[in-house]
Amino acid sequence: MKSVRKKSRGSLRIAAVFLTAGILLLVYSIFYGLQIAAFIGLGLTFWGAIFALARSGKYVESSLLDSTAKSAYSTIDRMINDLKFNGQGYFIPASPQDVHLPEYLKNLKEPVVFISENFDGKPSIEELAEGKFLSTKTRGVFITSPGSELMAQMEKQLQLDFSKIAIQELTEILPRCLTELFNLAKSVDMTVSENSVSFKATNILYESLYHTETPLKSVSILGCPVVSAVASALAKASGKTVIIKEQVLSPSNHGVYAVFNFI
Repeated sequence: MKSVRKKSRGSLRIAAVFLTAGILLLVYSIFYGLQIAAFIGLGLTFWGAIFALARSGKYVESSLLDSTAKSAYSTIDRMINDLKFNGQGYFIPASPQDVHLPEYLKNLKEPVVFISENFDGKPSIEELAEGKFLSTKTRGVFITSPGSELMAQMEKQLQLDFSKIAIQELTEILPRCLTELFNLAKSVDMTVSENSVSFKATNILYESLYHTETPLKSVSILGCPVVSAVASALAKASGKTVIIKEQVLSPSNHGVYAVFNFI
């Protein structure tokens, strides 16, 4: 009983730190009109809420996860609309966890998405390595993949580094992980073709993000957190940049069909 209470108090302390930092950053960003601070603040607030709600190992209502995720996507929408970016989302492969990189290349270990100004834009690895947010070379922004933490949790649960396994093996592992381990969908099927992977999920957790009153451009570019995590995992396993070529919704089974292309 004591250990449970200690864990609960520890989670509460972490939640308090995240929530406090997130709220302060949001207030700061409102006063000074800083989009990056607002995006970071929303991320901290989101994870603070997760720690607070799950502090005793209880399940969290999916509607609460939906609402917190929607806030983050709405912020990304405001950012790309303000910058007038209408291009593609490029999921850049993260470097293997056990590979030593020089200090100036450490940012290459993070799963990042490059949102381009137009469809001809390609990510600049040099600017990514420098930790830049705005790309001046190819006009776009580097942001953390919305599914990065979910992908990290999958690697942790499976005790795998996705950069060490083949694409075919990954497409066999991910469906079981998303359905049985994390209960993020009722069923998941993945199929590999020559230069792409198709993904089909039913009763996917974040399906409501695709049905907002005002369509979220960021969701069409990045996918929901589950689709984004799959794209990040495919990029890491293949060592290639991945784009979400297509997303189709199935209202009858609350499903999502997506096609990922390797470039």
